[in-house]
Amino acid sequence: MEDKPTTFGLGRQELARLWQVGADTPDDRGGPSEEHKRAELLRDRLAEPWPPDSAAARPLPEPLAIVLEQFKPLAGCCVGDLLFDPDADPSVIWQIKDSYKERARSGSATLERDAATVIYYAAIANALLFHEALLRDDKITTFSNKELHEHFSRLLSIPWLTPDLVSLFKTAREKLL
Repeated sequence: MEDKPTTFGLGRQELARLWQVGADTPDDRGGPSEEHKRAELLRDRLAEPWPPDSAAARPLPEPLAIVLEQFKPLAGCCVGDLLFDPDADPSVIWQIKDSYKERARSGSATLERDAATVIYYAAIANALLFHEALLRDDKITTFSNKELHEHFSRLLSIPWLTPDLVSLFKTAREKLL
């Protein structure tokens, strides 16, 4: 069997020029960009199981905490599923909001605080869209409608949000108009 040329008839200089194509572009071998890291961490946080552990039952009255511990009604649920579910229990949305608010305040890394902040606002958006009593009666947030509209608008400028979060924030912002 005869070897066929694999350079399609190109000479050495032409091949050298071909190899130089793209040589002036930045080197991507340094790893993923900050936006990529944020997007990945946000997806990881949305996929976290809820409740994270039995400590989540502590704020509940003792009889409810016992029921939660024995039956684990949210077993297999993740944070993202609950945030996008119009039928999610309002007390669970409140717990997610509180948990991620604390993570946003005390997170050791900027990426962690950024992801937690997005989830914190997603819990408020869920309450706004699906559980008005949490805004009216129990006050899940002290932000005014104008302030929430501004926060949702800023969040929508973040390029690393998931499509579900973009939809949630857009819908919540529109409801505030």
